[in-house]
Amino acid sequence: MVAPPAPLTFNNLLFRDLGYRPELFVPITLLAKIPNVLVVRNNLPAMSLGELIAYAKANPDRLSYASQGVGSTAHLSASQLEALAGIRMVHVPYRGAQPALTDVMAGNVDLFFDTPTTSVPLYRNKMIKILAVADFNRTHALAEIPTFSEAGLPGFRSITWFGLVAPPNTPAAIADKINHDVIEVLGSKNIGDRLHDLSLDPGATTRPDTAKFFAEGNHALEQGDPAGGHRAAVIL
Repeated sequence: MVAPPAPLTFNNLLFRDLGYRPELFVPITLLAKIPNVLVVRNNLPAMSLGELIAYAKANPDRLSYASQGVGSTAHLSASQLEALAGIRMVHVPYRGAQPALTDVMAGNVDLFFDTPTTSVPLYRNKMIKILAVADFNRTHALAEIPTFSEAGLPGFRSITWFGLVAPPNTPAAIADKINHDVIEVLGSKNIGDRLHDLSLDPGATTRPDTAKFFAEGNHALEQGDPAGGHRAAVIL
């Protein structure tokens, strides 16, 4: 199974009676990861993260943020922003990223956490603004945009990733073979170039490192640490 973080790491913390136990999947590897970016409507009176936070503090519960639904990355990322910046906003859930972005472009909602893959073309065409990159380093697709830490909110991180897992009780030899083959494919020039074009970084982790990555994200969320949780908790 190829999946974003929710089914693999934290749905069991958000919903009852899932019908499965995420920890029983056999980790194979991370396929790719990408930082999220803070997207805002063009006519929002804020040109930087600092100005956005100042506006939110002066106008509590006036800013609205879109998400793909409760428990999605955009929801958790905005909640993390509220907690770390000491602000209050209104959550507006949508049925996916595209309608959320459409309403940001239309000015019907103020902000949204999205990936560069879909937001950069809109940003280049001046249909939205991007205020900050939610990782510890800038992304090559938006070299001119500061990270949250650079913009005045140190420690903020929200990344999207996609993991590969096998069914419970898959023999280790089979899981190791799949891991080896997938890492070889991810290391090829054609795949690397294509991922780069999509602003994605190849994962290509070993099975132990993959299991550790899943476990650390799940543990961080259990401990109520959204900043840590977002090292391994993102959905799109």
